Amino acid sequence: MLKNALTKSYMLYAGVVFVLLLGGGFYIFKFVITKKIPTSFVLAVPFSAQAPSNNWTRNEDCEETSLAMVNAFLNGNTKENISALPTQTTIDNLKKWEEKNLGYNADTGANTTTRMAQDALGLKIKQIPNYTALDLKTELMKGHPVLLPINAKLLGITQYLEDGPTYHMIVIRGFRDDIFIVNDPGTNNGEGNEYAFSVLQKASADWDNALQKMDSSRKIALIVSK
Repeated sequence: MLKNALTKSYMLYAGVVFVLLLGGGFYIFKFVITKKIPTSFVLAVPFSAQAPSNNWTRNEDCEETSLAMVNAFLNGNTKENISALPTQTTIDNLKKWEEKNLGYNADTGANTTTRMAQDALGLKIKQIPNYTALDLKTELMKGHPVLLPINAKLLGITQYLEDGPTYHMIVIRGFRDDIFIVNDPGTNNGEGNEYAFSVLQKASADWDNALQKMDSSRKIALIVSK
């Protein structure tokens, strides 16, 4: 009886120690990962406005252009800007894919953009709902640009408050402390724009095509890789 009691006590003690070590190891691991994030980091994702040929008439090609930018980067193009002709060709091909597979080529939400990236360009997408600043920084450090569906009116810039899109998509390509660096295809001056994480998080919204409106409760980042 005494032997069995001692054995049970020892096993209980060993179990408690294991759980404590495991928990401690997790926090040490988390601390190490966090500590490795630098104060600034930028991916050389080339820029294009969503009107590479400067035709802004009924231009709703932000998702296609965002994909064109990250696709160029992931295929080795690290120039400051993408040439107009190949960018327009990629946009046109994506719009043809949309017409064939979706029946429309206007606003595409996170799930539809994911499908288009995978099927039309052979890219990999990881969706992170309710993302944090650390989530974004960690993925950028891995060389993964981020697509972010947003309500452009909430970015707070004059152009979008007065005109421009409501539902929109941008590319996050880097950070400096809690400021994130983005390529915004909705303007010719969208290369390397900077926004606080709090602004991007507030502006985040997915497109609900069935209801034909944005869902501001669905805040989701699309992590792109090959």
